[in-house]
Amino acid sequence: MNTYIKMAALLTGSLNLLLSDLAFGQDISRFYQEGKVGYKDKMNLILVYPKYDAGSDFSEGMAIVMKDGKRGYINSVGQESIALKYDDATLFDNGIACVKYAGLYGFINEQDHWLIQPIFENAFPFSEGCARVMKNGKWGFINSLGDVVIPCQYELATNFSNGLAAVSRNNKFGYIDVRGNTILPFEYEMAGSFTEEGNAIIGQGKEQYKIDKKGKIIEKIELDEERGEKR
Repeated sequence: MNTYIKMAALLTGSLNLLLSDLAFGQDISRFYQEGKVGYKDKMNLILVYPKYDAGSDFSEGMAIVMKDGKRGYINSVGQESIALKYDDATLFDNGIACVKYAGLYGFINEQDHWLIQPIFENAFPFSEGCARVMKNGKWGFINSLGDVVIPCQYELATNFSNGLAAVSRNNKFGYIDVRGNTILPFEYEMAGSFTEEGNAIIGQGKEQYKIDKKGKIIEKIELDEERGEKR
């Protein structure tokens, strides 16, 4: 009898694993009906009937859905795995999502447990091991444990990209590394994120330039004077 029970348990476990794999393997897409969002699989079978005001694509088996101004998450079989109680939410990335609750931002895991308590006025998802957060009207950065690794002292900030983040102080932009060291001085009127190729767009006066990670100008960006667009 014990042998049969063990075999049954193994078979049940294998079946559950198979069903789970099939669910995650589904090509799930949004569809709209009478102004509401639902989800269907690649065979056009409806997984979630259209009842949400908005919905995202799936990431790591979860999608954000919104109804009556509140956001939550559904899983790949259409179940509301995290209740619609958040005022703002991002997609899960490496098992972490940034959400807004009771007016403040924090970070949760896929079981809806707080990894980092909601204590920030604003926050963005993690990038290169750091997340930019706002306290007392200033931006800084935390690590995945919630420790402040770069104090909230900047007027504006971008996510880290290619090892650097653009931040502003006294209305001038510069670039810092993940330790908070100033790599490029605060002398730009505007500054964009560095690309994978190692260049960024900065503004000095009325001119814009493409620079490398040492601050060397690669080229001048020609603008359409009438529309202010890049050419």
